[in-house]
Amino acid sequence: MAMRKILVDETNRELCEHGTVGFPMTVNHDDLWAFEGKSVPIHWHNDLEISLPREGEAIYQVYRKSYSVRPGDVLLLNRNVPHSCHSPNNNHARYSTFLTRPDFIYGEYGSDVERRCFRPFLQNSAVPCILLTSGNSCTRTVIQKLNETEALFDQKTFCYELKIKGLLCEIFGMILCEHQNDLAKFIPANQLELERLEQMLDYLNTHFESVISLQELADQVHLSREVCCRLFKKMTGKTITGYLEEYRVNQSLPLVQSCQYSMIQIADMTGFSNASRFARAFHRQFGCNPGEYNSLKLQKC
Repeated sequence: MAMRKILVDETNRELCEHGTVGFPMTVNHDDLWAFEGKSVPIHWHNDLEISLPREGEAIYQVYRKSYSVRPGDVLLLNRNVPHSCHSPNNNHARYSTFLTRPDFIYGEYGSDVERRCFRPFLQNSAVPCILLTSGNSCTRTVIQKLNETEALFDQKTFCYELKIKGLLCEIFGMILCEHQNDLAKFIPANQLELERLEQMLDYLNTHFESVISLQELADQVHLSREVCCRLFKKMTGKTITGYLEEYRVNQSLPLVQSCQYSMIQIADMTGFSNASRFARAFHRQFGCNPGEYNSLKLQKC
């Protein structure tokens, strides 16, 4: 069975369009075990994302903060927010993912709905996400309407598009009203920080095969090494070294699966200083050695 992979560009912006031009929303039925490494790597997109857990626990990393999301909870992720996801203790985590372009809901930019309802959230760096916890009456109603949305999307009966748009308006209306006090603490989004993160990710992703010095990376964004490290940690929740190791291991997978190269060759091709460091990094991420990966994968199929 082919493993899922989120396609991103050099800045980790997701390349896949969610929905269509005429109907810019979609519902995915996701399972973290369907992704390589049983996790979703750091990525970001211009669409709003709602995660509705179905089974198990998922840990979302949003900037520096981790959010534990279980069945009964709902997580709303703001647009242009770098995030990743994994399951603790190697357990299953299944969830429904709702993705929609913001203007599909609010209409024209500058409209009262956009300006008064959505702008305090979309352009507020103080609220990168909103977690609705179980046991709350608002959360229960939101889940009920998300379930209706998913059923309509799957069945695609006559006028399902119009019904879904109405439900999404209700869902976002409830969530934003429930958290209007948080939205009142408005801190304008820092576009420069996102642009600098894009530059750093672009540099790391295109030079991962080589030895990368922190000074070289800092020079790309015209920051000191210390500020560069703090900004990267703030925006991704990961250290530069940790991210680079994870990215290099992910790039090694096709080479491992091909069975054409030795450990030494793969380590050299993916930027590791030696085969031992590569093997340790691979084991940390996938729970097995590179040589065991293919046989274990066949056993699970």
